[in-house]
Amino acid sequence: MRARSPMKQSPVPFRLSKASSFTLVELLVVMAIIAILAGVLLSAGSMALKAALRAKAANMATQLQTATLNYYTEYSVYPVPYAATPIDTVITDVAASKTSWGNLIETLCGNIKPSTGGAATQTAITNSRGIAFLSLKTTDVDANDAPLNPLPTGSAIYFNIAIDGDYDGILGVAPSAVTTMPKFSPTFAAAGGGTSTAGVAVWANCNGSTNIVNPNFYVHTY
Repeated sequence: MRARSPMKQSPVPFRLSKASSFTLVELLVVMAIIAILAGVLLSAGSMALKAALRAKAANMATQLQTATLNYYTEYSVYPVPYAATPIDTVITDVAASKTSWGNLIETLCGNIKPSTGGAATQTAITNSRGIAFLSLKTTDVDANDAPLNPLPTGSAIYFNIAIDGDYDGILGVAPSAVTTMPKFSPTFAAAGGGTSTAGVAVWANCNGSTNIVNPNFYVHTY
């Protein structure tokens, strides 16, 4: 019988190995695509976080308004300091107002300091029945129990609240006007001009920059 000649080795494996390798250009393209996708994901995550914090701010504004109105329903007066000549009361978002904010929040929380959970003794505003109209966590307030804006603008880290202390049924109109209420309609004016018939109005600027004033950045209850 004729001996079989040995089979020649196929060069295919070498060719496959060479074809399956990446060139430097291909690796750079893949890395560029990964970097772009990572940037898109980070941007989407940042937007989602801001949306969540804005929703938290809007919920806080609603809670503050509802608690203050419920206090009025219970006591037939608003939780404002006594004044011989009643006027509308406003607590703004500046740091100088944090004590006034703390007095209001502690009263609405049933004479409890939400920052510590301890008892609070109020003199300017009373809650004689100790009713908890509001429930806040320690992360919702500062050390003075002033409610924190989760998306502050510069140093304005608190909310704003206007209360109908003269009981005329409207906020933002003379003779007892709260001139700091932003006007959201028909044309926006951040400096004032806003009105409300709700008895209590809450607002906060949730923009992250002090250089841009836009009504879309605000959360408000009026």
